[in-house]
Amino acid sequence: MAEYPQDFQAIFQKQKEFFETGRSQGLSLRRDRLSLLSQELERRTEEALEALQADLGKPALEAWLAEIHFLRCELRHCLKHLKRWQRPQRVANPFYFWPARSEIRRQPFGRVLIASPWNYPLQLSLSPLISAIAAGNCAIIKPSEYAPQTSAFISDLIASVFDPGHATVITGGAATGEALLNLPFEFFCYTGGEKVGRFYAEAGARHLSPVLLELGGKCPALIGRDVNLAKAAERIIGGKFFNAGQTCIAPDFVVLPSELHDDFLHLCETEIRLLYGTTADRDLAKIANKHHYQRLQKLTGPDTVSIGMDRPEELSLAPRLLPNTRWDSPVMQEEIFGPLLPLIACENLTQALASLKSLPSPLALYIFSNDRGESERIADSLPSGSVCFNDVMKPGTNHFLPMGGLGKSGLGRYRGRSGFEQFSHQRPFTRRWLTRDPFMVKPPYENKLARLRRFLKP
Repeated sequence: MAEYPQDFQAIFQKQKEFFETGRSQGLSLRRDRLSLLSQELERRTEEALEALQADLGKPALEAWLAEIHFLRCELRHCLKHLKRWQRPQRVANPFYFWPARSEIRRQPFGRVLIASPWNYPLQLSLSPLISAIAAGNCAIIKPSEYAPQTSAFISDLIASVFDPGHATVITGGAATGEALLNLPFEFFCYTGGEKVGRFYAEAGARHLSPVLLELGGKCPALIGRDVNLAKAAERIIGGKFFNAGQTCIAPDFVVLPSELHDDFLHLCETEIRLLYGTTADRDLAKIANKHHYQRLQKLTGPDTVSIGMDRPEELSLAPRLLPNTRWDSPVMQEEIFGPLLPLIACENLTQALASLKSLPSPLALYIFSNDRGESERIADSLPSGSVCFNDVMKPGTNHFLPMGGLGKSGLGRYRGRSGFEQFSHQRPFTRRWLTRDPFMVKPPYENKLARLRRFLKP
């Protein structure tokens, strides 16, 4: 594995020098490096899967689909459209500018810090990097210390594709993250929890640099009276327990009419047994560390329905359903981020909406209903980063849609074109010619104001 010096200032200066040469902004270099990154991901797929298995116990199918395949699709999408995204956008001019040509050009910020979490350590390190490189920036990636094998893989992968002045990896824990925040990056990108996200927002304010925050939150799934309960259970369970519930856009809890609660509980239990069985040998990722394992155990109560066996020594927690959960219960006070699914029964939609409006805006809102009008009214009344009707997680895995939160669930958007635009700034250009200008305004003004007010209409 490539070794990087831990002199952050030297690395930071090297990236400044690389950016100032203009090389990172050359379209051919950007496309070449992104293409090579895709090739290396494909060539080293098994190595990546082994690292993800060692860190998180991810089933190979989940790891390949959500990390390797997802990234290669994003790279293919970016390479296909990058030249078009880069073209200047012509805009009109007021007639009193004539003759003139105005346009908007997308230009990079400079050096970008990308801090990624442990739940999807490869995807959430490289997906922002793809956008940053596509936009012409240089980048330093700080992967999570809770996924050490994957972090080592990312470090070696990036070293094999990029000049360190263009993109590099710095590993370490909280102290490393704090040290990096003291450097005046031109852009900060952080994916993780709200508490640490505030430090990145503060760093952005301190350095007057833009910030992209992906923070998650409690994503609700609302079920109407008219839906196919079996199909809703199938989709919610499939999304919730993917990666053992450790997904920022996973449905965090379910809200449904009281009369449907018991039937839905039974359908969910049946679906979990079908997908994961009741033994300890199952296709379910492990919990990241002992702290989170113990935290999740404390969120359960005496009514919890546990399907299968726990393996504490391997940090493997069995799927759990929490029936008849109350809004004020401990599990409703924080993002769960694990294989626990609370069910909240409500007498009517008005009651449910009132409670949901008191919660911070989630990263995603899921609404199951055959009544399109009702679905739209719910979506209009509850702010969120994204909305999905009759399914879960789909907007967050579509490269043609922006990914991002609102309020405490995040700030900014990326993925696909949205990522290219987020990691670049709009720079207006106007070109005029040194010819006679009948519209020039200059002293002495005399009675020009009266004529201008008659001539120029808003």
